Amino acid sequence: MASIIKRGKTYSIVHYEGTGKDRHQVWESGLSYTAAKARKAKLELEEAENTHVDQNNITVGQFLEEFTEKYGAKKWAASTYDGNVGLLRNYVYPYWGDRKLISIRTKTVDDYYHFLQHEAEPAANMGKPRRERISPSTIHDIHKVLRCAFNQAKRWEYIAKNPFLDATLPDYKEKKRQALTPEQILRVLDYTDRPEYYDCYLIHCAVQLAFACCMRGGEVGGAQWERLDAQNQVLYIDRVIDRVDKDLLKKLTKIEVLFKFPNLFPGTKSVIVLKQPKTEGSIRNVYIPDTVMQKLSILRSMQEAMRADFGDDGYMDYGLIISQANGRPIMTEHLNQRFKDILSDMDSSDINVSDIVFHSIRHTSAGMKLKLSHGDLKTVQAEGGWNTPDMVTKRYAHIIDEDRRKLAEMMERNIYGNGIANELHPGSPSELQTLMELTKSDPSLLTKVIQDIQSANM
Repeated sequence: MASIIKRGKTYSIVHYEGTGKDRHQVWESGLSYTAAKARKAKLELEEAENTHVDQNNITVGQFLEEFTEKYGAKKWAASTYDGNVGLLRNYVYPYWGDRKLISIRTKTVDDYYHFLQHEAEPAANMGKPRRERISPSTIHDIHKVLRCAFNQAKRWEYIAKNPFLDATLPDYKEKKRQALTPEQILRVLDYTDRPEYYDCYLIHCAVQLAFACCMRGGEVGGAQWERLDAQNQVLYIDRVIDRVDKDLLKKLTKIEVLFKFPNLFPGTKSVIVLKQPKTEGSIRNVYIPDTVMQKLSILRSMQEAMRADFGDDGYMDYGLIISQANGRPIMTEHLNQRFKDILSDMDSSDINVSDIVFHSIRHTSAGMKLKLSHGDLKTVQAEGGWNTPDMVTKRYAHIIDEDRRKLAEMMERNIYGNGIANELHPGSPSELQTLMELTKSDPSLLTKVIQDIQSANM
């Protein structure tokens, strides 16, 4: 219960905070009588609703260190942990580290983002040209971490409200990753189908797995022969390959390591591991087409021949489907570079190598499976190991221009050609115009339109 005490010409509010030995008296002085009454009523309401937050002197830096240790180490994967810690170290601690946590308001956040966008210098990124200003995408990443952190601060009752929930972010439109067309994928497969060259044929099989099974690069590199049921043509995906800092292996409880590859050089700070995927939804079975099974069979024969040639001392057999010529693993970044080298060697005028990465194959696969399944999002979601169908529709359902052109032809043939336009209100083709505008503004409706037209023609 708060009390109002008159002190000279002003009034003070006296109340207690803390529990047990930490319980202490708090004075809020220099108030008018009206302000004191309002403050007393607010304190009593907060106590009644159990929403009162005790005053504290913890700084933003102190809280974020505690948050990283108690939350991040349990919830974040290694790459996420590294990235988030880097953002905090480069862009938060220097500006807010000594500020009191309870002093951060939504206006404070908006001022901070304006400063980052227009005045602050970006951190140097090794191997890349230095930017003049911090990009909006980086500010969005900072916001994501701090919003999560201040949500936790509210749960820990350090603050009463998360100021980041109503913050104003700079405009930023996420750039969609470019995807190869199925015809381009087939050209890549045809170009790399050379069993006489192991390194080339290895990329051929890696592309086959990524395209046919909608696999990520880490999943392709972590796939093992023992997880392949050749008789039923099923690959069980429950591990990915990754390089992890040795210190983080001890710190991050979320990482479940299945196998550590021996380091070739002593004193390295990181280690290559086979670990479980980030989410349980990524653990799945994928069914492999006959053609891909035949390609994998040839690859396995090549690996067995190399093992016989090199011997146990020269060939390190870890049972990896996609491996170097000596059996060692291939990391995602190396797989990506080899894939881009293949695209460069092909020298196709319609493929922009700088915009394409190995992960682009997964985008093409998801788009094709969405079309072939007539928009069955749940099936495609299970194929790719996504947590929600939204990931399929928002990021991976690329609509190829050729398909949009064919859709226009189908509408001409099935709607205009059959006189359906005349059956709609004569002289007022509003329904048809609405349909055309909807399919133009929302490409995700194209699959539904195609499915309905095909069903009508059966």
